[in-house]
Amino acid sequence: METGVEEAEASRPLPIARIVAPRSVAVVGASDDVGKFGGRVIHYLLKHGFPGLILPINPNRATIRGLPAYPRVSAAPAPPDVAILAVPAASLEAQIADCAAAGVGACIVITGKLAEAGPAGAALQDRVLAIARDAGMRLVGPNCLGIFNPVDRAMLSSSLALEEEGYAPGGIGMVSQSGALMGTLLSFGRHHGARFSRCVSVGNQADLTLEDFLAFLVDDPATRAIGLYIEGLKDPQRFRALLQAARAAGKPVFIVKAGRSEAGAQAARSHTASLAGAFPAFAAVCRDAGAVVMEDPQAMVLACDAAIRLPPWPAPGLGLAPIASSGGSTVTFADMMPGAGLRLAQMSDATRAVLARWMPETHVALPVDTGSFHEGTSGDGLSDCIRAFMADPDVGAVVVPMTTQPDMAGRTTLFPPLAREGGKPLLYLMTAGAVGDASRDVMRAADFPFFDRMSDALAVARALDVAAAGRAAGDVAARPEGAGPPPALPRGSLTEGEAKRLLAAYGMPVTREASAATADEAVAAARRIGFPVVLKGVSRAVVHKSDLGLVRLNLRDEAALRTAFAEVTAALERAAPGASEGCVVQEMARGEAELFLGATQDPQFGPMVLAGAGGVLVEFLQDVTMAPAPLTLSEARAMIEGLRVAPLLRGLRGRPPADIDAAADALMRLSWLAADLGPRLAELDVNPLILRAAGQGTIAVDARATLTEEVTT
Repeated sequence: METGVEEAEASRPLPIARIVAPRSVAVVGASDDVGKFGGRVIHYLLKHGFPGLILPINPNRATIRGLPAYPRVSAAPAPPDVAILAVPAASLEAQIADCAAAGVGACIVITGKLAEAGPAGAALQDRVLAIARDAGMRLVGPNCLGIFNPVDRAMLSSSLALEEEGYAPGGIGMVSQSGALMGTLLSFGRHHGARFSRCVSVGNQADLTLEDFLAFLVDDPATRAIGLYIEGLKDPQRFRALLQAARAAGKPVFIVKAGRSEAGAQAARSHTASLAGAFPAFAAVCRDAGAVVMEDPQAMVLACDAAIRLPPWPAPGLGLAPIASSGGSTVTFADMMPGAGLRLAQMSDATRAVLARWMPETHVALPVDTGSFHEGTSGDGLSDCIRAFMADPDVGAVVVPMTTQPDMAGRTTLFPPLAREGGKPLLYLMTAGAVGDASRDVMRAADFPFFDRMSDALAVARALDVAAAGRAAGDVAARPEGAGPPPALPRGSLTEGEAKRLLAAYGMPVTREASAATADEAVAAARRIGFPVVLKGVSRAVVHKSDLGLVRLNLRDEAALRTAFAEVTAALERAAPGASEGCVVQEMARGEAELFLGATQDPQFGPMVLAGAGGVLVEFLQDVTMAPAPLTLSEARAMIEGLRVAPLLRGLRGRPPADIDAAADALMRLSWLAADLGPRLAELDVNPLILRAAGQGTIAVDARATLTEEVTT
């Protein structure tokens, strides 16, 4: 029979499932004093009923909390699965070495002041990691607050959140790079009746990473929804694949990303580089994989909980139906909806007929104030209206923002059965303070979510709507006919003509044009193309030509063209002395609307494409969508339809609709260009892409690009 050490050695590296739910735990730095980290770890293991063996480690005590204590881990009768280290940084290396020699499977390192504290701490973290890896021992942390596992009653943490009783097991799994935030979210979720499966604070991720624990949660049968608090990723491509795996497993993922405004998105040569940035690329990849990026960590927990305990959101894009006995609460909620990207439902005739039984026809509208009922607010009337909303095809969810009123708790008992009967989410807000606690207790007893703030309910409604859109895996992108290969082009900044050759190689229509070194050549080119024309100065040293007076539009005759040629060549010499490459004459393209298209290489996630409102205001308007390349045609169209200018493209005030289908085709083709070139393409702008009337196509009027290396055929 194997000894304890041999058994532990045989299991190295210890599977994450055994780290999260160990059979035995050593607490290094254990104490009777709950004011100390090690004292709290022991206290919480006992308090929450850890079913395995607890080994306190303290060289100065024979017993701790009635348990035999040992001077070091290697002196314990058998090596534990997990050792939790809450010791000063100065003694950490020796303790890790002892754990490694003893055959410990994994260490949860609460100790901080390592890599996050500067070079000396980083060096210590590297030494500790080397010791662990040489022994095949895994590390969680350092600088973490451990693991919360209500399913297996393994609360491997010193977080004060564990002072609370009753962490019943549930389906919310979380991974957080902030330990203190993790504890706060558990306590917050418990207040709302949310229940958790396994939650991990990963700290510095010296060894085991957020991606490792995300992979565990994706496969974990106890976990039904996943929340992530992310500061940085160790393996972005693996992270992306895991989000896709979570979608395939039917587990919604809700994410809060710290550092949304990173410096890398600020200074840039092109529109694409300035609009892309680290966070937009992160959000685009999450959206593409069906995950939901949120702003508020507490709302993230509520979204996880709602995804588990509420009936499923029927379909993306449906409206909400607010109803309550307070006109102030329902109207305020309705006023806040557009800012959250939500809308009121459009009631069907059948729904209107039901409401008309209870209130004057003049008041039949959303939001519904039940105070206008003929006999005043009644349980029967409220229930009848909610049932009608549940059956209405345009209603995605019913919202009940309850204010102070008689018998709040009694009225609250109506809502969980109505939601379960109707099969759609019902978002219940108890907006009163402590006076509403009895109503909250009703919801907890009914195992039904509730909200205290309108902003939380709005954020969750939006998150569930987005999650519904991402439930189904996307189609596989197929290369369109005539897309590629790219032509041979030099490294560095391309001229407009070279950039357009690249676009044309992927089937994107571009303007007819000809180079001109003299005014006579410009006139000859214009005669071939046909007046009116555009004249542009050409230089690789110039980024935004119009800013420097290097573009002349709508030149209608030879005289105007010759005057413009003299002015542009003079301006070009001033802007780029000795770097002029002459001028180019182009056809004058017109259309119904303008878009900006861009492509870039994100250092973490690879090729990305952008679409936005075009013209000189592209960066000012910040009306941009972004997605990883390549795209399907439907994905490209969805990006364009997601712009704030989309209503203009569809036609407004008598203007004909623009050719959105052709614009989507151009964006899809650009995405294949970006995917093919990969890291060789630093950035590419198409601005503007002119959209002609529906059915008449698009044309790229201007383009610029930068290649990191030469492209050969």
